[in-house]
Amino acid sequence: MDFSNFLIKRGTIFHSYGFEKKIGHGKFFVIIGEDEKNYVGYFFINSEINRNIGKNKDFFNMQMPIKRSSYPDFLIKDSWVDLHEITTIPKNELSEQINNNSAKYKGNLIKEDETLMLECLRSSDLYNEIQKDTYFK
Repeated sequence: MDFSNFLIKRGTIFHSYGFEKKIGHGKFFVIIGEDEKNYVGYFFINSEINRNIGKNKDFFNMQMPIKRSSYPDFLIKDSWVDLHEITTIPKNELSEQINNNSAKYKGNLIKEDETLMLECLRSSDLYNEIQKDTYFK
């Protein structure tokens, strides 16, 4: 049975090795939403803020801290959700990664972090109204 549709929702956190070709290693990421074309939007979770992001104030301000104590089952240290750029993946591709275990469900954002994330995204000038209406409503 395909359980991926139950897992692919706002606030769900996965770890995937499906990014190895693109970035060289597995990554944690959090789902933000889905568009009408079945593309899932997500943000990477990083253990450190990339130094290039630190050079751009607007990007740096979109780094949301999350505490290891809130996610002890999978985070090994306090980390950052990189909200400066939404990434998308076809829903069927993510479902395939879940079904073949290259993407694994890790948990969900706690309500306080999800609320903070949405407030930050909705007020950001980095996203246009279409993106906000599609992914952050």
